[in-house]
Amino acid sequence: MENCIRIAVCDDLQTDREKIISLLSSYLDQNELYAKIDEFVSGEAFLDSDIQCYSLAFLDIFMDNLNGMETARKIIQMNHKIQIVFASTSIDFAAEAFDIEALHYIVKPIEQGQIYKVLDKFFESFYSMRIVEVKVGRLKESVYLSDILYIEAKGKKTLLHMKTGILEASQSLSEMAQILPDSDFCMPIRWALVSMREVTSMSSDRLKLSDQTEIPISHGKREEVKKAFSDFRWADMRRRIRGR
Repeated sequence: MENCIRIAVCDDLQTDREKIISLLSSYLDQNELYAKIDEFVSGEAFLDSDIQCYSLAFLDIFMDNLNGMETARKIIQMNHKIQIVFASTSIDFAAEAFDIEALHYIVKPIEQGQIYKVLDKFFESFYSMRIVEVKVGRLKESVYLSDILYIEAKGKKTLLHMKTGILEASQSLSEMAQILPDSDFCMPIRWALVSMREVTSMSSDRLKLSDQTEIPISHGKREEVKKAFSDFRWADMRRRIRGR
């Protein structure tokens, strides 16, 4: 999958950085997700990095010199798409965090449940906003992953069946598979890639999608697709339970 998710952990206490990174790594492993995690010991060090590459940042508020809130305000000026999570021993800055539309505000000591709920929220919103670029003739067109129902092979090209209509792309099905997240798409038959988010039911030999389309499952793919669908539903259910 292209465009790796980058997460920054900025805290002047090594023990807190290590705890957050450990919980992040556990979450990613359990949900079969991949992200690159970078750590920073100060707001200044973080601001000296390539801010544009990060999608999510965990910021301690009480740091020497430039505190987390000041760091966040500078970060947003350089990367307005980044999601910020504050961590603090006090709730005193919660109102300011709300003002800059932080994703979450965690009160230390940090616990697994806190981090997991934040990540559930982040990855759900990240997926719905994520765009892939597909080739349409000589041009490139941006498509939201959340709009895709399934992709059908058409010779060396593909047809993207979306909630908004059908788009013919110049890429082959195998090329499309390379730019889509493995955890969200499966290939039940050699001519189709299906978004598991849009599967409403599964029988022994077919998938039924949200628009009532039915995609057959080839005999040799049944166990693989069954497991992929089960894993996806289980991960989705865990996220929903944690979010209550």
